[in-house]
Amino acid sequence: MFSFLIQSHSILIFLIVMKNTNWKIESAGQQANVLMRIIALFWFVTKVWSYKAWIADRFYPVIPAFDFFKYIPSYFHTLLFVISLLLLLIILFAKKNRGLLISFFVIELFSCMLDTVRWQPWEYMYLSVFLVFIINFHRPKNTIVLMHLLLVSMYFFSGLHKLNRGFLSSVWMNTILEDFIGFSRETVLKYKLFFVGLVIPFCEILLGGLLIFSKNKKRVSYFLILIHLSILMILGPFGLGYNSIVWFWNLAIIFILLITYHKPFEINNIKPFLFNHFYWLILWFLMPVLSFFGRWYQYFSFNLYSGKGKQMYICVSSKEKMQPQFGNIINYNGSQSINLQNWAMKEMKSMPIPEMEIYLKISDEIKKRYGKNNVKIIMYDSENQKIIEL
Repeated sequence: MFSFLIQSHSILIFLIVMKNTNWKIESAGQQANVLMRIIALFWFVTKVWSYKAWIADRFYPVIPAFDFFKYIPSYFHTLLFVISLLLLLIILFAKKNRGLLISFFVIELFSCMLDTVRWQPWEYMYLSVFLVFIINFHRPKNTIVLMHLLLVSMYFFSGLHKLNRGFLSSVWMNTILEDFIGFSRETVLKYKLFFVGLVIPFCEILLGGLLIFSKNKKRVSYFLILIHLSILMILGPFGLGYNSIVWFWNLAIIFILLITYHKPFEINNIKPFLFNHFYWLILWFLMPVLSFFGRWYQYFSFNLYSGKGKQMYICVSSKEKMQPQFGNIINYNGSQSINLQNWAMKEMKSMPIPEMEIYLKISDEIKKRYGKNNVKIIMYDSENQKIIEL
C-alpha cells in the first residue's frame, strides 16, 4: 500500500511538472535549465519507484562501499532518501541555485556510498550531469557540449559491450525474438536470424560516431530516439513488462536527446576546450575501455543488456527461509534456489551490481544471515558457462 501511494504521488508530480514547465528554449542558458529540470524530474520519479534500494529496511543485503559504513543506523539511509527527494523537488520548482545543486550532489553521493546497489547506470549518468551543471553553472554552452560527449560515450560503449555471443543468445534471441515477437527456436534457426542481432550494437556504435562527426546531430538524435522507443515497446508495460526502472530512464534519455540537440552547436577552440575538460574525457572515454579488462565498473561503462556477466544463485536448504521478496524460486540440483537478479528486481526494482567484489560481499552477508551450512552460493558465468561455488 505504501509503495502504491508514493509511486502514484510521484507520477502526479511528474504530470504537474510537465504541464507547468516552460519548454521554450531560445538560449543556451534556457536549454541547460530545462535539461537540469528534466533530469531532476526523472531522477525523483526513478528514486521513488525504486525506494527500497534507498532504505536499509529490506531483505536484500545492504553492502556499503567501505566496511565502516556498516555501523551507520538504518534510519540514516531513510533520512538521506527523504532529504534527496525534497531537494529534487526544490530544484524542480525553485530558481536555479548552485548551492542547492551542490547540497543535493553531496547528499546523493554519500547515500550511494552507504549501499553499492545504488550504483545503477542511470544514477551514474545523472550524478555526472549534475556535476557538469555545478562546475559549469555560469557556462551553459559548456554544459550542453559535455552532455553531448556523455551521450556519445554511452552509445559507443553500450554498442561495443553488446558485440558478443551472450547478447545474441540471451537478449536478441531469447528476449526479443522468442519472448517478445513469439518466434520459436526452430524459426530462428531456419531463417538464420541469430546473427541479425548484430545490427543492434553496430547501429549504436555508428550513431554514437555520427553524433561526433555529423553536422546534422539533430537528425541523428531522431534515430536514437527510435531505439529508445523500441526498448520501451519491448520492455514496457505493453510489452514484456520487465525491468520497470529502465522505463523512466529511457523516457528521460528521449527528453535529453530532444533538448541537447534542439539547436545546433559548435565547439569553439576545440583543443583548449578538451584540455580544460580532460577529466571528463578520462571518465567517459578512457575508463570504460578498462571495463573490458575488468579494471573498471561495468555500469559506469554503459555495459547495458549485453548478455555478459555472472549470475548468482542462492541454494537454501529450508523452505521456511524463503520470502516473497525473493521473487521466483527455481530448482537447482534438487534444491530450492534464488536468483539474485530476480530477488533484487522483485524487492527493489533494481538490478544487482555486476561486480565480483560486490558478489563476494553479498555471499558473505547471506552466509552470516542464514548460516554457512544452510546455504550454498553458486556463480554462473554465461560467457564461458563455468560454475563456481563461493
